[in-house]
Amino acid sequence: MAQFCAWHGCQYILYNWGYIYRQRDFSNLCATIGEKTAKRTLLNESTLRYTKMLEIEKRCVLARSGTWGLDDRTISLPAIAFVQTERIRPPENAELFLSNEKSDPSKVTIVDKGSIFSPSENEGDVTIAPDYPYPMSLKGLGTDTERKTEKQEAVVIHPGDEEALRETAKEGAEVVVMGNAVELLRHPMEFVEGMITLRSSAGYGSLIYIPGIASPSNLALLCYCGGDIFDTTRVVWESRSGNLLTAEGRWGPTDLKNPSCQCPACAGGKDFEDVLERNYLTLQMEMGKTIHHIKNGTLREYVEKRSVHDPWMIAVLRHMDLKHYDHQELHFPISGPKFHANTKESLYRPDILRFRRRIKERYRKPESAKILLLLPCSAKKPYSLSKSHAILRRAVKDSGNQHLVHEVIITSPLGIVPRELELFFPAQHYDIPVTGHWFEDEISIVKEDLVDYLEKNEYDKTMVHLGSEKDFVCDVLDEYASTSDGSPTSASNLSTLTEELSKAASGYERVLGSSRKSEDMLTRCVFQFGKGGQELMRSAEVKGRYPNLKIFSDDKQLGMLVGERGMISLTLEGAERISNNNVYCVEIDDFYPEGNLFAVGVTGASQEIRIGDDVVVRHEGDVRGVGVAMMNWKEMVESDRGEAVRIRHKKKA
Repeated sequence: MAQFCAWHGCQYILYNWGYIYRQRDFSNLCATIGEKTAKRTLLNESTLRYTKMLEIEKRCVLARSGTWGLDDRTISLPAIAFVQTERIRPPENAELFLSNEKSDPSKVTIVDKGSIFSPSENEGDVTIAPDYPYPMSLKGLGTDTERKTEKQEAVVIHPGDEEALRETAKEGAEVVVMGNAVELLRHPMEFVEGMITLRSSAGYGSLIYIPGIASPSNLALLCYCGGDIFDTTRVVWESRSGNLLTAEGRWGPTDLKNPSCQCPACAGGKDFEDVLERNYLTLQMEMGKTIHHIKNGTLREYVEKRSVHDPWMIAVLRHMDLKHYDHQELHFPISGPKFHANTKESLYRPDILRFRRRIKERYRKPESAKILLLLPCSAKKPYSLSKSHAILRRAVKDSGNQHLVHEVIITSPLGIVPRELELFFPAQHYDIPVTGHWFEDEISIVKEDLVDYLEKNEYDKTMVHLGSEKDFVCDVLDEYASTSDGSPTSASNLSTLTEELSKAASGYERVLGSSRKSEDMLTRCVFQFGKGGQELMRSAEVKGRYPNLKIFSDDKQLGMLVGERGMISLTLEGAERISNNNVYCVEIDDFYPEGNLFAVGVTGASQEIRIGDDVVVRHEGDVRGVGVAMMNWKEMVESDRGEAVRIRHKKKA
């Protein structure tokens, strides 16, 4: 949301989701978003133009979908700029052109003015300012040239050009163009570092344009890395060479002698126009699939599938995961849809690594749990709803003191999952191929996490009831009792489990179910809210039937574990307790939200906030609402547009 205020006339125009609202009294604006925010958003005419153009509707890690408008023309994002020359005509449904001059007023045209040595005089709807081209081997040479200081519509930034990055961050630009993109096809590490630096410097209000390298096979990956705009120059070049592009790679002219389809490019004369038309169609279809996965939150899984065909793409994904976890994790939502973890790259998904790290950093076992029971995972999620775990839990219950036992599931790719965390993302959302064979990377993850877990969580006794994973798990255990030989759910093994648990529990006082229920909820609260979780459960009791459990204190509901969501949803009373610890808080000006909170009203936010988190909306300690974050903390603080928090409960003025 962006505002243009005529201060002395006490009038303003409020731009919100593409609509224009006129108000007479400036005090009405102050009451809606606060006087401080109203003053902060007095924008000049040019800034208003840039800000109102971009509407982000969906986010999936670094990828974004939405719209980008110029006057009465709007294009969808991510976007493909189709090359337009006298010989090369874009398809009829193209929304965005790339040309050396503007020829069609009904289409949005990007015009590149070229280099500073011989700049073009032509202008487009978006004009790329003249740049100083140089190869990566001469990195830094461009910083010696004189730069324009005024704000540009689009600027070219070469990776490593620190001065240009600082100017971009200071002045802002509608479009930031990655320089040397074609050369970076030989340098995956530099490509990743360049993309991350561009987004960090340009901010969320700018579009990143990656020129010259997009193809159907890498389009999803380029979006995943943060690209917003691409062009068809590589597609045109490949088509001129007679190559047919597919999502898996390319077919050369000799491959087309035995076509697998009957399109004109395959079955016809195979001339340039036919091949180009087919390649355009393939590129557009791939963009449609990519946008679909962005909107559904499944782009990461799709990128893993696409990347296996190209070493450069796998290298890019691995550099993103292994060297830039923090940047990715900031943009990974805290909850999401179900996904398949079928590849080695799945082991290093930032959301999976975040879950493992939270186990190490935030999790502590229930106090009354004295016996650790290690169990195998199940195909059905959450585990407790599977037939195998229903049988195992019955055997635990038959031991006579079931709440003394703490069940921890051994699994790939998450390592270990305490039973009470089985609803949290991604514990109930992943699916893996089950073969009974464990790869070395998976074994290392389980061993590492289990060793760390046992250093921080002490038990009196450990029971191992596992299948094929038993041998390598027992390698890291000092003392344990094994209760399985072969299938964990066989009648004899189940009988052994019940008998051994009964013996191990003898001599302990009986643990009440109500006590263990509260302890389990405490571990969930701390896992989700960190130190704020302790305050949330202070003098509280838990009511209800799993998985939908409610937290009460003095007959006031503080929150509820929602099984389908896999997280604790706060009430206003619960938000007050979280606010006391200054975590998961979004600061706003002095106003009471009437609906959802937009980024323009945000003045600060806790740095642990990710998309999907339950957050407290407050002004100087006064809780005004509670809801779900629709942006990470950084974006909601830096942005002036878009929905920051979807309000669930709000306090009236």
